[in-house]
Amino acid sequence: MSPRGNSAKGRAVIAPSASQKERRGVGPMTPKGHERRSEILRAARKVFEKRGFLDSRVADIVAAADVAQGTFYTYFDSKDAVFVEVAQQVIESMMEDLHAGYVPDMDPVERIRRAMVRFIDAFRPNAVMIGLIEQVGTFTPEMRKLRLRLRESFVDRSARGIRRMQADGIADPDIDPVTVAEVLGAMLDQTCYIWFFLGKKFDRDEVVETLTTVWARGIGIKGA
Repeated sequence: MSPRGNSAKGRAVIAPSASQKERRGVGPMTPKGHERRSEILRAARKVFEKRGFLDSRVADIVAAADVAQGTFYTYFDSKDAVFVEVAQQVIESMMEDLHAGYVPDMDPVERIRRAMVRFIDAFRPNAVMIGLIEQVGTFTPEMRKLRLRLRESFVDRSARGIRRMQADGIADPDIDPVTVAEVLGAMLDQTCYIWFFLGKKFDRDEVVETLTTVWARGIGIKGA
C-alpha cells in the first residue's frame, strides 16, 4: 500500500530526509519528542475513526495534530506506518482491559457474566478501530496478525477458565476447551462487531444475559 493524496491546499508532499529517517530509527529521545509523537498518534486515531483508512491522508493527520508534514515524517514513514502503531495501541489496550484475576469462590455463571461485560466494555470504545483493522486486514497481513493477537489472547484466557472449571467439576469434562473458546469467542466478537461497528441496536442487559446463558450452556454448566 502507499499513502494517497498526501498534499493539501497546494502544499507539496514532503518526503522524509536522511536525518529524519535516522532519528526515526532510534525514536524521539527527548520528553518533548515523545509527547509530539504521542500527539500525532492521537490525532491520527481521530482522523482514521472519522474518515476511515482509505480516505485519510497524511495531510489530514498533520492538520489535526497541528504539526508540519516534515515533523510527521520525523516519526513515521507513511500513513500506513502510523495506522499500524495506532492499531497496536488499541489491541494492547484491549488486552489489558480484558485481564481479570481469578476469584475461586465466585458463582461460575456470574464469572461468565462479568467476562461478557468486560469484553463488551473493552470493545465498545475501540469498535471503529477494530472495524478498520479488520477492513485493512483484508489486504494487509500485518493487520490480520494484529487482529488475531486480540482474538487469540481472549481465546487463550477463556480456554484456561474452561479448563479450571472442568477441573473443579463445573464444566463438561468432555469438551475441548480451545475449540469451545474459539466458537463461543466468535459469537461474542461478532455480536459486538454488529452492535458497535455496524450500528445494530441491542438492549445491553438482554445481550449480556443472552451471551452469558449461551456461554454457560456451551461449556456444560448444569442448570445454566
